[in-house]
Amino acid sequence: MKNHVLFGPLGALLLAQGVISPAMAQTAPQPVADAVPQSDNSQLGDIIVTANKRSQSLNNVGLSINAADGDQLTRLGVRDTGDLVKIAPGLTFTKSQDGTPLFTIRGVGFNDYTLGASPAVSVYVDQVPLTYSAYTQGATLDLERVEVLKGPQGILFGQNSTGGAINYIAAKPTKDFAAGVKASYGRFNTFDGEAYISGPITENLGFRLAGSTTQSDDWQYSYTRKDKLGGQDILRGRFLLDWKPTDTLSFLFSANGWRNKSDTQAAQLVGIKLQQDASAPGLYDPVATLPRIAAFRAYPLAPDNARAADWDTGRDLSRDDSLYQFSLRGDLELGGGITLTSLTAYTRFHQKYNLDRDGTTLQNAGVESRGNVKSFNQELRLSGDSDRFNWVVGGNYAKNKVISADIFLVNDSTNTAILPGIGVESAVTTITQNIRDIAGFGNAEYKLTDTLTLLAGARYTDSRNDFTECMRGAPGHRTTFWQLSQLISGVTQPAPDASTCVNLDQNTFLLIRTPDESRLHEHNFSWRVGANYKPTRDLLLYALVSRGFKSGSFPTVPASTTFQFAPVKQESVTAYEAGIKATALDRKLQVNAAIFHYVYDDKQIRGTVIDPIFNQLEKLVNIPKSRINGAEIDVTVRPVSGLTLRAAGTYVDSKVLEFVGINNDRVTGDYRGSALPFSPKWQFVGDAEYRFDLGGSLSAFVGGNVLFNSRTNSTVGDPASSAIKKFATLDLRAGVNGPDDKWSVSVWGRNVTNTYYWTNQFVTSDVIGRYAAMPVTYGVSASFNF
Repeated sequence: MKNHVLFGPLGALLLAQGVISPAMAQTAPQPVADAVPQSDNSQLGDIIVTANKRSQSLNNVGLSINAADGDQLTRLGVRDTGDLVKIAPGLTFTKSQDGTPLFTIRGVGFNDYTLGASPAVSVYVDQVPLTYSAYTQGATLDLERVEVLKGPQGILFGQNSTGGAINYIAAKPTKDFAAGVKASYGRFNTFDGEAYISGPITENLGFRLAGSTTQSDDWQYSYTRKDKLGGQDILRGRFLLDWKPTDTLSFLFSANGWRNKSDTQAAQLVGIKLQQDASAPGLYDPVATLPRIAAFRAYPLAPDNARAADWDTGRDLSRDDSLYQFSLRGDLELGGGITLTSLTAYTRFHQKYNLDRDGTTLQNAGVESRGNVKSFNQELRLSGDSDRFNWVVGGNYAKNKVISADIFLVNDSTNTAILPGIGVESAVTTITQNIRDIAGFGNAEYKLTDTLTLLAGARYTDSRNDFTECMRGAPGHRTTFWQLSQLISGVTQPAPDASTCVNLDQNTFLLIRTPDESRLHEHNFSWRVGANYKPTRDLLLYALVSRGFKSGSFPTVPASTTFQFAPVKQESVTAYEAGIKATALDRKLQVNAAIFHYVYDDKQIRGTVIDPIFNQLEKLVNIPKSRINGAEIDVTVRPVSGLTLRAAGTYVDSKVLEFVGINNDRVTGDYRGSALPFSPKWQFVGDAEYRFDLGGSLSAFVGGNVLFNSRTNSTVGDPASSAIKKFATLDLRAGVNGPDDKWSVSVWGRNVTNTYYWTNQFVTSDVIGRYAAMPVTYGVSASFNF
């Protein structure tokens, strides 16, 4: 990486600092308007968020937001982004078939495991984008707080935020020396440790260094033999430098990264969904197919136990994923409340994992995935802050180069869709994507009266994706494709060698031989308008209409023809929302509520196509029309000193209005009226905590957290094989804190009722599989701050 890539903005800000007259220097920032500090333990404290890229009281932001500070996240056991479901009803987390984290908010999400697929819910750390979901594994390290923003957030947080945005705010360098450690030990010999050290280097330069690790033994076991899987081996680190060379110029440099060498999760076999049967016509010999059918039908299904699964013997089912990221933010106060901000980031990601997602020991269709990504992001913006008018204008440039190689291991003795004669072979699909986004944006809030504020924002984005793919096979695999190509096309062709691309052209069925190249070029205009009405300090009424876009995408699939690599076009969500935020009972009660209606156009999903060779394969498709109606409420109350109660729930009614597709039974149907994937109708979060004095400067706490999700599906039009049943979990915690919370010791249990539930169920390679959630875990934690 060349110096001018990361530090070019630094030079520009330094130059601007020298040119601008010192007379324009701004005084110290003013306190956040209407922010009320917590006066005693009987009141609820004020929460500061940066949803509009400036510090504001949560009760002054006309937007649905769930926020929690670092201490809350620790007490609730939030170890990764998926655990945020404990604080944010409406947020759904699952793993894709290949283990990629997937996030859905209010029914808006993208169920795809392609490395270069941008999610519909964007994730940021200190406003620096974690472009792809696979990047997010180290985001929860050493946090000040996290904010979950619901609804389209494309104006300030990028085009791929149709569902919402998750913004992590890292703990910053301190003016005085500070250090701390915290650790926990629990079931499966799980050790979680985190430490930080922070303080000044010089009068104008401070630092913060933090690191953590997660280590554990295997938690899954094979129910057909003596074997275990599921160990964790994760390291995370972050280094921050906060430099303020002058009163009006500041820089924040961040270097962070993580490494994950954990095992991949094995799926549970819960049903059989054969791709071919004995009566299959054409290329499939019924006699050769019969033993494969018998092998699957004889295989025992997994018991209803979260730990029970099965996987191929003799395969190393582990990960070797890593990420490092450098970012630099510079802020120059120009005077008159105007600030120039530059935000630059460079990210490198490496992925290598082996996976068995069919839940059997049959060598049916394994996956070995390799990938590398280089990401560069640059944002430059001007913002103004005054009593009545707040605004921001700026631009973004992003470039991502994604190279992935997915190796699909096939075996013609077990997989019913593999043609005889291939034997045990592998096909390697290599995909390269060069993705470039350019955007300009603006947002303004004008206080028309002392009680009424109007807001408007817009963003124009130009996106381009240059896509190249090629599948190369081992000798038996490419010979079979060559023979099939000649048989179907009727054209004699030269035999392929190791460098030949053996996908078939979707029209002629000839071998494409050379890499297939495509380009997806799109542009869109996102916008937002709204009004905030605040008749008193303790009451906010708001109304908001916004439209956001998610860019189109190419898939990573085991394809026989180029038809499967056709991209889906961009999707859009037009959202209507009205809400209230109210504080009452001398700031002992907080009530936030909202109703919303989404018009969802061209939703992107992973669907099914009928293939002339392999019968049933995957492809990305668009759902032309759908809609989402819903409501949510979040109530926090402190009825007596030390006791805090919270109840929050979301109702989501999603419905497909127009879509003809193919389900997992290879039946084409009209799926109007179906619910959208991963959109449970009801979600509920409840939390209670009581803190009390023990005497001698000691205090104690006891608490519990309840999470409930109603049933949902992982895809459209196939409720039986994609069903995710309703579930409820209960977490408990109790502990003792030392003087001024310098130290603490606690015990905890998660999913203490040992509820068996799963977050994804899918059809893959002759089977129905699911990923079970963790069973009951329990342990002890301790922390100490110097």
